[in-house]
Amino acid sequence: ALDGLSFRASAGETLVLSGPSGAGKTSVLRLLMGFARPDAGRIAINGQDAMTLRPEELRRLSAYVGQQPHLFRATLRENIALARPDATPGQVEAAALAARVTDFAEALPRGLDTLLGEGGYGLSGGQAQRVAVARAFLRDAPLVLLDEPTAHLDPGTEAEVLESLRRLCAGRTAVVATHSRAAQRVLGRVLEIEAGRVAGQRMAGE
Repeated sequence: ALDGLSFRASAGETLVLSGPSGAGKTSVLRLLMGFARPDAGRIAINGQDAMTLRPEELRRLSAYVGQQPHLFRATLRENIALARPDATPGQVEAAALAARVTDFAEALPRGLDTLLGEGGYGLSGGQAQRVAVARAFLRDAPLVLLDEPTAHLDPGTEAEVLESLRRLCAGRTAVVATHSRAAQRVLGRVLEIEAGRVAGQRMAGE
């Protein structure tokens, strides 16, 4: 999937991976999370060879938000707390506020203690995505990995989720795989990938 791909993301930078389906964007995230190993080459995190770390250690360093987050039959609060079971109620509520989950939770029968159905039944796609972002805020990892985090959202909802993602990425190193032109305009430096290679790059807004 990747052929001699090379790039560097500086500490605190948001790097957006752009390109057609099959270009290799998700493969990059899988490598960074330790779900796959490269056949050749090197991946370094903070100057350390990432391949010397166990997959679970790699995942502890990162927070992941995909395009279809899975929500369990549990309360909103419990679904957020899955990212960090030892978190205090105040920390869970702060994450919910940062991700704007509280915007819609206030209208629910029991707020954050409202029971959701399996798969997030009862929430819209945008609301479920904000729960996933809240998990990432609660995890508070130095590396944020986002895989098509605004896919299937209407433009208004996408703009709201993007604002939460901007706050999530601030002060962290983030790698974002996305087709979204809106995300590419606002999140960070864009690296264009085609057939597993770097095809070009541009700054956000260009």
